[in-house]
Amino acid sequence: MTQLRSTSAAVQDRRLVQTAVKGPTADSQDAVFLPLEHDAALEFRQEHSGVDFWCGTVNGCGRRLFTRIGDEKIPHFFHQGESEAQCRRAQRNRGWLDLEAPIVWAELRRWRQGRDLPEGQIDFFDPIDGHDARYMHISGPVGTRDTRIVLGDVTTMQVQQDAASVQGREWDWFVHERNTQVRAILDSQGIAYARIRFVPTATSATLQVFLATPDNVGDWGRISRYVAAPNRAPRPPEPAGWPVTAGSRPAPARAPVPQRTAASVPAREQGNPFAQVGPETQLARLRGLDGGPTREPAFARRVPRPRESEPTRRHAPAARVPAPRSEEQIANEFKDAIAHLEEALALETARTRPGAHGACRHCARPTARACPATTTERSRPCSGGPVPADRLPTTLVPGSA
Repeated sequence: MTQLRSTSAAVQDRRLVQTAVKGPTADSQDAVFLPLEHDAALEFRQEHSGVDFWCGTVNGCGRRLFTRIGDEKIPHFFHQGESEAQCRRAQRNRGWLDLEAPIVWAELRRWRQGRDLPEGQIDFFDPIDGHDARYMHISGPVGTRDTRIVLGDVTTMQVQQDAASVQGREWDWFVHERNTQVRAILDSQGIAYARIRFVPTATSATLQVFLATPDNVGDWGRISRYVAAPNRAPRPPEPAGWPVTAGSRPAPARAPVPQRTAASVPAREQGNPFAQVGPETQLARLRGLDGGPTREPAFARRVPRPRESEPTRRHAPAARVPAPRSEEQIANEFKDAIAHLEEALALETARTRPGAHGACRHCARPTARACPATTTERSRPCSGGPVPADRLPTTLVPGSA
């Protein structure tokens, strides 16, 4: 089982070189990556015993490299002597991404030879320290077709100017799939380009290109199968705004945005073609202050939604207002209420008066239980003797007949 040693020192030391090219000379384009695991790095050294490693001439200094596998730092390549401070790649190490430049140069060199184009001269640019803005030029003799490769995901002013120039339509473009801004610029100019990506292996990587078909369906494959498509016509500029109708009012004029003069621009940005595209340049382009085609933002082109006159489901329904009643209807309702009240009072009186629930037919008391001589059977006379005359019931008691 492989074991990963301490990597905290590698995070602090940015000068560690993880990639190299192997072969008899520094011009070799067989790029390799030294594994980060301790045991895997030992196996890598044993498999490449007697092989020379170089910093490379595409994005490196071209000097000799050696492997160093210790316990305090992760395995890495190092320059012998004081060459570490003179190597640009050692000072700006990008880890595994340093494999891409030599691999794409080796593949494109064979691709250009297959199209009867000269090998050309390679120029590698990596202008920004904190961002990935790698850019490669392959220039041939006068009258031949050049090639541009965009590897970084950050677009600089130089890349943007080359993509929008007239000469850019005569070049072969290869753009990494993660750089969507350059791809959008080339699409607007109608320039055909190839999307590329790198598939990592155990100690290296392979270059793949997206092979599109006429029906816009394709797959990734080797670059040797790629055939550049013809350029299209540039996309027409979008209208500046919606047409003004008779009932519409023109929008209020915006105050002009002050542009920075050469005196206000920092000295480090003057004359730097690889300055990163900032938000001020993008806002000026949207407002049409840079001399280019005006492009309004998406929210300005959105049609306003008409307001609904009727309440939607989210609103509560309005309360119903009762219809007005006439005086005759009110009088009839009052009479009905009085009749219902009288009927209720009569029922309540009949329920609560004495003898309502039956009385003894002998003593005329309200109930049979009130007579002390009454037995359990009401039909039998009580043993209290004759009932006084003053206590006879005045009304006929139900059931006494």
